[in-house]
Amino acid sequence: MIFARVALAVLLASTFVAPVAAEDTKWGALALDTAKAEQAPAYGIGGGDTEEEAVANAVNFCNEAEGAACKSVVTYEQCGALAVSGKGDAGWGKSATKLTAETQALAGCDNDACKVVVSDCNSEE
Repeated sequence: MIFARVALAVLLASTFVAPVAAEDTKWGALALDTAKAEQAPAYGIGGGDTEEEAVANAVNFCNEAEGAACKSVVTYEQCGALAVSGKGDAGWGKSATKLTAETQALAGCDNDACKVVVSDCNSEE
C-alpha cells in the first residue's frame, strides 16, 4: 500500500512541469480565459526577465489549464491580482503589495459577487 502511494507520487511528479511563475523574476503577468465567465476560470501566472516573456508564459499556462481564449490582462514588476464575478465581470490590479493589488482587482471588477481568484508577487531583491 505504501509502495503504491510512493509510486503514484513519483509518477505524478514526473508528469508535472512546473510553470515559470513570477516569483524570482523581474516581470510577472496574469492571463485569463476571456471566453468563459466562470467563478473559477482558467488562468495563467507567468514570469520572465522581460515583460514579453512573462506575458507569453502566462498565456501558455492559461492555455494549458484548458483556457479557450487566454489573454494577458495585467503585467507587473511587484504584485498583481485578478478578481472575477462568475457573471462576466473581471478586474485586475498591480501594486507594491499583494493586498493593494487585490483591493484594486476587486474595485475594478465592479460586482458584489467578485472574488480574487489569483494574486502573485515577485520576490523582492
